[in-house]
Amino acid sequence: MATRDWRATLGRRWPHLAVAAMILAYVLFFGTFTVLKHDAFRTTAYDLGNFDQAVWNTSQGRPFAMTNIEGLENRLGTHVEPILLPISLLYLVWSDPRALLLLQTVVVAVGAWAVLLLGYWILDIGYWEDAGEGSARGRKVLVVVLAGAYLMFPALQSANVFDFHAVALAPAFFLFALYFLERERWGAFALFALLTMSCKEDMPLLVAMLGLYALLVRRRWIAGLATVAVAATWFLVAVGWIMPHFDTQSVSPLANRYDYLGDGPIEMAGSLLTRPGLVLEQALTADNGLYLLKLLAPMAFLSLLAPQVLFMALPPLAVNLLSTDNLMHQLEGFHYGVTLVPVVVAAAVYGAGWLLRRRPRVRALPWLLAGLVLLATLGYHRAYGYTPLAAGFADTWPQITEHHRLGEEIARGIPAGASLAALPRPNPHASQRQELHVIGRVQDGLPAPLRSGPDDDPAEYVWLDATDFWPLHPNDLKLGVDNLLAGEYGVEWAEDGWILLRRGAAEDELPDEFYSFARVDEPSPEYPLQLRFYLPGEDPGTAQPALECLGFDLHREPGQDSYRLSFYWRALRPLPEGLRLYPFYFDDASGQVLEDPTLRPMVTTVWYPPRRWRVGEVVRTDTLPWQIAPTFSVGLGVVQGGDWSAVDQRLPVRLESSGLLVRLFDGDTWARLLHVEQGQVVEELRRFEPPALQHPLDADLGGQVRLLGYDLAYERAAAEPAVEVTLYWQALGRPEIDYSRFLQLLGPAGNVRSQADGAPGGYATHWWLPGQVVADTQVLPLPADLPAGADLRLIAGLYDPATGDRLPLAGSGVDYVELQTVTK
Repeated sequence: MATRDWRATLGRRWPHLAVAAMILAYVLFFGTFTVLKHDAFRTTAYDLGNFDQAVWNTSQGRPFAMTNIEGLENRLGTHVEPILLPISLLYLVWSDPRALLLLQTVVVAVGAWAVLLLGYWILDIGYWEDAGEGSARGRKVLVVVLAGAYLMFPALQSANVFDFHAVALAPAFFLFALYFLERERWGAFALFALLTMSCKEDMPLLVAMLGLYALLVRRRWIAGLATVAVAATWFLVAVGWIMPHFDTQSVSPLANRYDYLGDGPIEMAGSLLTRPGLVLEQALTADNGLYLLKLLAPMAFLSLLAPQVLFMALPPLAVNLLSTDNLMHQLEGFHYGVTLVPVVVAAAVYGAGWLLRRRPRVRALPWLLAGLVLLATLGYHRAYGYTPLAAGFADTWPQITEHHRLGEEIARGIPAGASLAALPRPNPHASQRQELHVIGRVQDGLPAPLRSGPDDDPAEYVWLDATDFWPLHPNDLKLGVDNLLAGEYGVEWAEDGWILLRRGAAEDELPDEFYSFARVDEPSPEYPLQLRFYLPGEDPGTAQPALECLGFDLHREPGQDSYRLSFYWRALRPLPEGLRLYPFYFDDASGQVLEDPTLRPMVTTVWYPPRRWRVGEVVRTDTLPWQIAPTFSVGLGVVQGGDWSAVDQRLPVRLESSGLLVRLFDGDTWARLLHVEQGQVVEELRRFEPPALQHPLDADLGGQVRLLGYDLAYERAAAEPAVEVTLYWQALGRPEIDYSRFLQLLGPAGNVRSQADGAPGGYATHWWLPGQVVADTQVLPLPADLPAGADLRLIAGLYDPATGDRLPLAGSGVDYVELQTVTK
């Protein structure tokens, strides 16, 4: 009996277990993902550092105090988020920014439970189950799919992984508020409506839409009017009084994202009503149309069937699309689309309910809707999601290195009571302090801001990462550090690219261990080679090389037509002042340089120029990401001085080994390393082992090149008969002359009847390496005037195009290789 009861309960409650399992899986995955992302220094001051400082100060009895946004002393000047007050209690147990990331993940995930409850109510599952209808099973599957679609919504996941934002908690609160509104449990509704409004100053507008829904759709006048009145009052207080009171320097986003509408919230609201043309011009664009399609696509556009619910998305939609900040017009990548997710998902639940009520006896309909939503969700998630089901996800999984672990050690070494200025990514790792500044620019040659006000002392500590300098230009960061060291700051700690400066410290030089970020003990480049460079004027045949490149990597930035290069170098002797490494992208057809390091230099050489390299050490240099056309080639050279156009100042290049075909140009002063065609690397691989040959030979031509043999294809019955010949050449050494190949058909009198001359294999022989095998395919048409049955001799060889002299065939007394007779 107990077993039967257990099975009956499981049969009725399996959707709850399924959604609970999905919530748990979501929390485990995204909890791990977000914490690892923080540990890998991929969170930033915007906004984990900002929130962490404000929450920490609140837990210390200084509500919402923060200095991490220049011009503010309190977070209420930029956003009104009372939810931070109860959240600060968490810091009494675990005071760590990771606590915010995990809290956010849990609250976001629990929203799926609200979708389940709402689905049970709107789809009337209890009725169908009690009536013994098989349709109940399909409806349960549908509600589980809808809850899963909420968790899989990329805009929701994006907000979850993009640092911490209080507004990311609002979707779950809103969904519970809507559910309790439908159930008319007004106390619970009021609680979750207040929680929703506490997440950000514009959330009262979303709650006001719940009030309008209660008023106009549910005809609950008192609840509806009360909700609208409270929400409108709180919005006006938050936006009209609290934010201006604390935003004394007008740095709030509200002050600049909508300034085209007027000065201040009252004038902006007036413009919305009195200047519809201006509003429509901003809102009705092709990009915004695509935004709406993407917003509705994950739920298979079911939301359109419930306009009485979907209309609640109007306030957050207007907040995003009327903004002049283009980042707010993106559903994924940031957190701005998150408040639209609960409305779209809820509307899809209502839309599905409307369809099922229209066709109650179509038992397959719930299954069809579940399949439709599942396909739409997974398809959209494949393109834009943040789980392993998404394309390119592997490139986004955080990788924690020793560099990051050292960064955490440095963070622990900064005194908690000291004032600090830090770059955005180190910032949230040391944000629990009263005075904190995020370095976002260089002003007067110094990283700024270093102080909270014109009369305040500069920050006691400055924390920088030379390997991750965003948002500064690497040259600006180097200049800023040099100026700080020339002033009142000295080195407190510098290692592996990390720099911690302290005001009053004595050391004014970066120590040798700082440069360890550039050194590689065991290089393993993706494309190994040995490319040696000689100083200008030196003869590569007799001089000692100065520098060699051991290989390179080509990285494509995830989801972008943006590439960066890593090169591995070794100094073979002390290098002179002024050497400039010059990797570049160029167009193969025109030779036009598409991008070079002039404006975006390699970070390593900014801090560790070649003149400082120790002989024998391997140094890795990385270009900054370059957005480039999908088709390009990679070039590399080195120049003495800054003018690449001065060919005589370039270092001569000699290729010693390479698995790829590397071409040298401009008097062997730069190398073409690689070609990319429509985003795909074209690997022109060198061959050193000959293939199986139809006609093997062993013909030594002047001790320079051996003809190993050939393949021949000939269709005698073709309308226009021709002979296709593939010759296989092998370099016996390094050819010093660019030889040309001749392939000829000779008539009975020895006259040439058909021939093909040119570079064997299509590229210069002085690019060949010893032992390299080159396949060289040519087609020789047979003369039309040649009678059937006539015989032609097929010969081949090499010659110097400058003099016309042919290479002799060893031991034969002739200067060609006799291949065979071809009969027409």
